[in-house]
Amino acid sequence: LGVGNEQLGGICMDRSLEMLVGLLGILKAGGAYVPLDPGYPEARLTYMLKDSRVAVLVTQARLKDHLPAAGTQMICLDSEWERISQESKKNPESGARSDHLAYVIYTSGSTGKPKGVMGLHCGAVNRFNWMWKTYPFEAEEVCCQKTSLSFVDSVWEIFGPLLQGVQTVIIPDEKVKDPHLLIQELASNHVTRIVLVPSLLRVMLEAYDELNKHLPDLKMWVTSGEEISVELAQRFHQRLPQGLLINLYGSSEVSADVTFYEVGAGDLGSRVPIGRPIDNTRVYLLDSRLQPVPIGVRGEIYIGGDNLAQGYFNRADLTSERFIADPFREGEVIYKTGDLGRYRIDGNIEYLGRMDHQIKI
Repeated sequence: LGVGNEQLGGICMDRSLEMLVGLLGILKAGGAYVPLDPGYPEARLTYMLKDSRVAVLVTQARLKDHLPAAGTQMICLDSEWERISQESKKNPESGARSDHLAYVIYTSGSTGKPKGVMGLHCGAVNRFNWMWKTYPFEAEEVCCQKTSLSFVDSVWEIFGPLLQGVQTVIIPDEKVKDPHLLIQELASNHVTRIVLVPSLLRVMLEAYDELNKHLPDLKMWVTSGEEISVELAQRFHQRLPQGLLINLYGSSEVSADVTFYEVGAGDLGSRVPIGRPIDNTRVYLLDSRLQPVPIGVRGEIYIGGDNLAQGYFNRADLTSERFIADPFREGEVIYKTGDLGRYRIDGNIEYLGRMDHQIKI
C-alpha cells in the first residue's frame, strides 16, 4: 500500500496481540510506525494524522468511525483477515538500514502542541544491546507490555524481549489503571521484570503491605520517565528487599534511556542519582557557554552518541535549536535536553530538574 523505506504507517489500536502484528507489519515493510493512542482527543488525533501525512493507518473496526479519515487508507486488523490472508506470507526485503526511521512518536512540548520525534533503528538497537549485555535475560523470564505506544518506553517493553524470544504478557489498560488487578496479573503470569514510572511504583507499593509475598517472581524493577524520590526508593527496599531497582534517565529524543543507576538500600544522600551513561553514549554537563562544569556545580545536560533521534518531524527550526553541533567532536551532534544536573564526587550524575517550568500530568 506504499509503506516502504522512510515512509510512515500509522497505528491506532488497543493494546493487544493484533497491535504487535500491526507494528511488525509496518516495520517489515521497511516503514516507520506512528502510534496514535485511541484515548486521545479527536483534535489531537486529527492534528497528528495531518502533520504526519500517513497514507495508511492500521486500526480496529470499533475505532474506525472515531478516527478522522482525511484521505488516510485504513486497515482493520480485526475484521479484514480474509483480505489480508490473500497476500504473500514471505518476509519482504525491506532494505531498512540502521540510520532509517523506526518510529515517529508525538510528544507534547512546552506549548502543548504535539511534535513528532523521529527515532532511528540504531538508537533503539543500541539501547537494547546495552540492556541485554548489562542485565541479560535468564531462563524462564517473563516480561510485560503495559505502556502506551505513544510513550517511548513501550519500544523496549515490546522489542527488548521479542528480539530475544522472551515471553511477554500484554496487560490491558483497565488492569494497568487498577493497582490490585495489575498486581494480580503480574503474579498469575509470574512476571520477572517490569518498566514503570515512579508514580506507578508508589501506587503498587501502597496496594499491599507485604508486596513481596504477592510478587515473589518479580525481581527487576526499572523506573524511568520522572524523578524517583529517596523516600520512595527506601520504601521499595523495605517492601521488596530481594528486588533490584534500576533508575534510568532519558527522553524520546534519545531513544528512551541514556544513563542508569542501581539504587541500593544504603545512604542515597539528598537525591537518587541518574547514574552514568550507557554504552556508546556521551553525557555532558555544560554551562551557558557550552563549557563543562566542575563536580558539584549544576549544568545543563547534553546527550550525544548512538541513541540520538534524527530530530523533530516537519520542525526544522526546533530540530536545529535542540540538536546542535558537539563542541568537543567535529561533525557530531548533541541533544540539548533542557534538564539540569550535577556530578557527584563518585562520578554519578544527579538530576536537578528543568530549566523551564515544565508540568507533567
